[in-house]
Amino acid sequence: DLSLLESKMNSSGSHEKKYEDNAENSVQEQQQQRTIYGLIKLFISNVHNCTIIIRCKIITGFVELSHCTNVVIRVEKEATVATLQVDLCEQISIKFFDASSGMNSYPPGHKKIFWGENKDDRIFHAGVKEMKISIYRDGFMETECGCDYIEDGAEVIGNASKEEFQFVTSVVDGSLRTERVIRHGSSTGKNVRAMTQREIELETKKREEAAKMAIAKAEDMIKITSKDGKEIVKKCNFEESAKEGDHIEELYTFMSKSEIDSIIADCEQNKLRGNEAFGSGEYAQAVLLYTLALDKADELPDQSDIGGTLLFPRHIVLSNRSASFLKLGDHQKALDDARSAERLDPTYVKGVFRRGLALHAMGRYQEAIEALAAAHKIEPKNKQIKQALQFAEVRMTQEMRKRMDK
Repeated sequence: DLSLLESKMNSSGSHEKKYEDNAENSVQEQQQQRTIYGLIKLFISNVHNCTIIIRCKIITGFVELSHCTNVVIRVEKEATVATLQVDLCEQISIKFFDASSGMNSYPPGHKKIFWGENKDDRIFHAGVKEMKISIYRDGFMETECGCDYIEDGAEVIGNASKEEFQFVTSVVDGSLRTERVIRHGSSTGKNVRAMTQREIELETKKREEAAKMAIAKAEDMIKITSKDGKEIVKKCNFEESAKEGDHIEELYTFMSKSEIDSIIADCEQNKLRGNEAFGSGEYAQAVLLYTLALDKADELPDQSDIGGTLLFPRHIVLSNRSASFLKLGDHQKALDDARSAERLDPTYVKGVFRRGLALHAMGRYQEAIEALAAAHKIEPKNKQIKQALQFAEVRMTQEMRKRMDK
């Protein structure tokens, strides 16, 4: 029973000008103790004849089981679980009792999202025998299904054995369904989500519909006239163009507005939680949460696909993660994030400022002065930037004197 798991962290504050969504806005003025409940991830391995009750928050929403037999997993309403990975197990029972979706990022007052109602609530499994998955609402079983890699049709593919063949179970049209994983997800980018055949076909259909919409809009906007001024109507055959391999720009690529809004909501949730962790002095946890936000943002359409519009402020999250790395003493990573933030928005002063701080911490004072001077040029009245610039100049002078003395 993990419901009582907790850790206590001290937080300390500082005085600084506040910027929109800046992590340091959350820093408390007075030192205080904060109790954190939950886990980053949950790994269960080589456990037998046991019932495990999950009532705590799991920050990443990830639970992994491997080499277990006769284990019952009870995910209760207090838990936040999105994805489970079950490998090489036998006689596993996973039960959701009014459990929230692990992707539940909607603000208070909105309708609760139960596990299975979000497309990212899924159970991946490989080499699993006799697994049963059940979802209960208000004490009654709503849907249930059984999984067995032999009965589900696992195959030997290349050098991979049947035990390595991966399936995914999720709620489809209100019922649990087990499907084969056709395309394995990458760590970042548009292929970050593992896909089933059904999802691939649905994605293809959306892409084709988006392309047809783009063509229709283009035809409405373009008029062709003859030499005598008469309008010539020219229609484009989508199927013929597709056969010829012409590139057709899509609207929002293959995503609907609701899917984009859902991803942005998840990004915002992790960004806010990262700011809270930073404000409480939990810098490693802040790095994790900012990374989750950035990884999720990688699923959004590229800026070029939507006319250069920035759907989620990655530069702010990168700048905040840079501040977290600075607190942890990882100056190179802090510098990398600050540079990435500056590339996305050269006018965002915190990105430029934190590049200067990281360079200063690395003893690269000349470069730090240049960066801090650039930040000071953006905000000439910012006292913190001015002080940092003066301090870097002092350190640069001290270093020059040391060299001269040698």
